[in-house]
Amino acid sequence: MGLFGRKTDPTYILGTDFDFQDASARAYLKRVALDAGVNFIARRFAQAKFKRKVKGKIKTDHDDALRRLNLRPNKNETATQFWEHVMHELIYEGECLIVVNDDKELLVADSFVQTRFANYDDTFKGVCVRNYMFERTFNMSNVIYLNYQNTRLESYTNSLFADYGRMLGRMVDIQMRNNQIRGTLKANLTQGTQMEKQEQLKNFLGKIFESFKQKDVAIVPLTNGFEYTEIGGTKSNTQQQFDQIKQLRKDAIATVADILGIPENLLVDTQAESSQAEDSFNNGTLAFFYQLVLDEINSKLSTSDDDVFIIVGKNERDLFNLAEPIDKLVSSGVMTRNEIREFLGLERSQDSDLDKFYITKNYEQSSKGGEDDVTDD
Repeated sequence: MGLFGRKTDPTYILGTDFDFQDASARAYLKRVALDAGVNFIARRFAQAKFKRKVKGKIKTDHDDALRRLNLRPNKNETATQFWEHVMHELIYEGECLIVVNDDKELLVADSFVQTRFANYDDTFKGVCVRNYMFERTFNMSNVIYLNYQNTRLESYTNSLFADYGRMLGRMVDIQMRNNQIRGTLKANLTQGTQMEKQEQLKNFLGKIFESFKQKDVAIVPLTNGFEYTEIGGTKSNTQQQFDQIKQLRKDAIATVADILGIPENLLVDTQAESSQAEDSFNNGTLAFFYQLVLDEINSKLSTSDDDVFIIVGKNERDLFNLAEPIDKLVSSGVMTRNEIREFLGLERSQDSDLDKFYITKNYEQSSKGGEDDVTDD
């Protein structure tokens, strides 16, 4: 089920408790918060590059599949634009269909109809891309189909944002009332008939409205028998409303960040970014989307168990930060050097020495009770 697209059930916005302004306010707030989170994930994902590992070795030549994934998926999108498009579709709609046209280009479907089967490939009909409708039927084995279900996100957007929308709508109403131009008009009309007096009053009010209409500096004309006095709104109330709206927006983004698995300070307060928050996001949420895409791509494009695609992006480990832990793992005999290389996403070395376990003298002495363990009586 999508959040904003073709699959969304719109009944929750059609209740009698909401008017048009409330619905607009809720939709705006929903977009602000979700766009912040989705754009953050999409941009991070799009920075990654695909590689192909065949029999443990990274391919150095770029075949057609890698060129499509990393450079130009289709005529109208770069790889960065394409993968941002994929992530937006996947999170907003809960699913994303990528089809291949006759030119072997990868295209993100805007709409489609899926028919599910138990013992046969699911089929996709009515596939539309940029207003072009494919007449053919696509089988599951010939497409890349990604599915992402986040019930917390769907429930949140369908319920709690309605409350935010009502609050924001009321704040806007108060803000508009505070900024209204108010004044009193004292009229001293002693001559003429009643109709003539009404006409004079109408003409003077018209001049006042014209003075205020679309003008930065308004001058009210002075007329005998009329005295206009403006009553201004309070500046403190105006500022308070803006502060409340700003805080409400911040709270909404923070809540969506939690639902999407993004550390709050990476979205709400970019000045407070920390390596710990980055690592949490990269190894958690972003790693999940990497694996989600890789599982589908390998199941459709990989030719054997020895031929797999991998993603190198924010999941790439910093070798300098890992230097000390790596040294301890090798010198204590916990892992071989080739196992370490595989863990880091590197190719295995053909040197047989890298498959041997080593224990340094320091660890041997520690296990046997070395000189450091001897104490003088």
